Amino acid sequence: MNNRKITLRQLETYLFKAADILRGTMEASEYKEYIFGMLFLKRISDVFELKMQELKGVYKSQGFSDEQINELLEDPHSYGDTFFVPERARWQNILNLKEDVGNQLNKALAAVEEKNLELQGVLSHIDFNAEKGKTRLKGQQLIDLIHHFNEYRLTNEDFEFPDLLGAAYEYLLKQFADSAGKKGGEFYTPPDVKKLMVRVVKPQQGMTIYDPTIGSGGFLIESRQYIEEQGQNPRNLALYGQELNGLTWSICKMNMILHRIPDAHIENEDTLTTPQVMENGYIKRFDRVLANPPFSQNYSRTNMQFSERFKYGFTPETGKKGDLMFLQHMIASLKDNGIIATVMPHGVLFRGGQEKFIREGIVKDDLIEAIIGLPSKLFYNVSIPACIIVINKNKPEYLKNKILFINADREYGEGRNQNYLRPEDIEKIVTVFNGKKEIPKYSRLVDIKEIRKNDFNLNIRRYVDNSLGPEIEDVHAHLFSGVPKREVELYKEQFQKFGISPEILLKEKNEKYLEFKYEVEEKSKIKEIIDNANDVETTVLKHKEKLQEWWNEVKPEIEGFYGNNNLLNFRNRAIKELKEKFLPLGSLGEFKIYGMFVNWWEELRYDFRTIASTGWSKNLIEDERIKGKFFLSEMKAIEELENKTAEIEGELNEFLEEVEDWDEEEQGNKTPSKVKKHLKEIVKDLRASFSEPGLKEAAKLESLISKIEEKEKELKKFKKELKDADEELENKIRQKREALNEEEVKELLLEKFYEIIGKQLDKYLNTEKKEIINIFENLWDKYKVSLRELTQERDEEVKKLDDFLGRLK
Repeated sequence: MNNRKITLRQLETYLFKAADILRGTMEASEYKEYIFGMLFLKRISDVFELKMQELKGVYKSQGFSDEQINELLEDPHSYGDTFFVPERARWQNILNLKEDVGNQLNKALAAVEEKNLELQGVLSHIDFNAEKGKTRLKGQQLIDLIHHFNEYRLTNEDFEFPDLLGAAYEYLLKQFADSAGKKGGEFYTPPDVKKLMVRVVKPQQGMTIYDPTIGSGGFLIESRQYIEEQGQNPRNLALYGQELNGLTWSICKMNMILHRIPDAHIENEDTLTTPQVMENGYIKRFDRVLANPPFSQNYSRTNMQFSERFKYGFTPETGKKGDLMFLQHMIASLKDNGIIATVMPHGVLFRGGQEKFIREGIVKDDLIEAIIGLPSKLFYNVSIPACIIVINKNKPEYLKNKILFINADREYGEGRNQNYLRPEDIEKIVTVFNGKKEIPKYSRLVDIKEIRKNDFNLNIRRYVDNSLGPEIEDVHAHLFSGVPKREVELYKEQFQKFGISPEILLKEKNEKYLEFKYEVEEKSKIKEIIDNANDVETTVLKHKEKLQEWWNEVKPEIEGFYGNNNLLNFRNRAIKELKEKFLPLGSLGEFKIYGMFVNWWEELRYDFRTIASTGWSKNLIEDERIKGKFFLSEMKAIEELENKTAEIEGELNEFLEEVEDWDEEEQGNKTPSKVKKHLKEIVKDLRASFSEPGLKEAAKLESLISKIEEKEKELKKFKKELKDADEELENKIRQKREALNEEEVKELLLEKFYEIIGKQLDKYLNTEKKEIINIFENLWDKYKVSLRELTQERDEEVKKLDDFLGRLK
């Protein structure tokens, strides 16, 4: 077992490798319960063992006999807030399992449940013997999983910062959601959406917060973290939720416990038919409600409790229109001064029938503060765009009978399978929401009178149309070439961000038109010219100088992080100072600067928390950084060995390619051993023929076999040297890490922190520069070649074809 303190990255890697043991056997959506179950069992067993040793010392010092101590240690009441782990579920016994492993693990979980009322029903949803489709985990897979989890002890004193296990659990949830595709949406809301919605409702300490379709609990955990980041007390908070799916409820309960929130009230039932979060015989009311309910579900009124919740009416039970039923439940669950933020499909904003009647009632009661249109493909289970509806039962006077519409569906980052909200997108939405700002094609405060005229249709584009205007198409320019000056003038603001003028690529053609300069002989030259422009290089240099100024100011504060329990103050000051440095340069807007900083912060915040909690930890330094700093010559030697190995493999493959009579279907791929065997059989036959040509061919093939064997020996030699060099470097890195003093650790980490913010600056400046390049490339595509030239080229080609056909007659 590894006794060194664990960093978040180490724990994330470790947990994901646990999934590798099961990956391929079944889908991620099916095996996640085994990973979570094993993680939970290991965690509570390790914490219990630590508490047991502590109690043993206390009882011994109080003079109890060994027999009395053993009796006390087996009493669950001795352990206070620590979960009691019965004998069969203790990790040492789990580690020794050899037979009937799945059944024994199930019994261990049941024993833990039996001894801890708080876990009643939580672990019974996990069945290590269950068949998923036609697959059941083999005993050896479970043994491998157990031994994998034995690598680290999982107590708080083993972590670089206290909430490390909760952060790793969130990482694992996201990985499972990514792997599970659409099924991931059943238990997980993307972190960017959670962050946005929590910032919109602004929970405060002392509040009650509720999620009626809680999934894995992300909104409640995000709310708690938000309160902590505001410098408030996250323990002074009451968290509630309800979840229909039993396994998801179980995962949520474990999530809360691993985030050190054992007192969260999470119920398992259907929220619409059987609400469970009660107070004084009726559904409890809350300060804040956050939710991402399942889209477009059917529901049933049969045996529905507290139907008075739905004061605006009932949607059809079939036809997948349960969305507004969830919204009405939330409204009924909200205090008179409370706020809701919930994800909803766009259909609820404009569909007719009973949904229109319900929508009209909610609008007339002036409950909607804002409707925020989101980009498409943000969520795992739906690709259609969604929106956030913000309900406020106590709107300020200036918002009475008004609704803020924000159309943010065009501003997002593109991922491999999903889109996501970038930090700058979240900041823009929150800034506009907080200030109720009106921005053309983005946001507008709409009077309910206008909505009434539109028959209570809340379609966002009806009020904030952000569709792109028609692109200029200059007929004269298309016919005779030339770039219209009026079109170039539209991009003046973008050009000014880098201090460049259109003259960098264009020259005067006549009073109304420009044309590309002679030296821009092809489209690819546009990027080259802009990249190398003096004004562009000067602009980039100014930003780097300002970044260095900013770093010189914030670096001493970072150096003083150890023991600092309020990183929020630093964060707020640092971002304010960064904006002050960059805004006057005019290249990056306020939200882009914010995005650059937050990307940096998010990448490093757990490093910062580790430093604040335990100091300048050696474990935060990646091997690659130590290599680059101290072992460049060794890295160069390894690179040379890798190149030499690749060269010999190439030469060996050339020899193999000389073998021509090779039937790949019968004999497989050409490996040296297969080729040699094949050639030796041919040689044997040739020698048996005793013919002179046959003997000559045999000698030639024997020479080829000899060359192959020589190259194999050479390759083996270099591979061994490479393996030895890699192992030696790993040992040197390990030794160097242990030998690092605090100042060296600090120097390496500060280099890393500055390097990351530098890369963020490069990324944002390159994005702005790319926009300029795209503008010129678009102008090239539209106007460089005129219709007249195209027609002339066509006519010339037709003439050539006619001449050719004429000669054939």
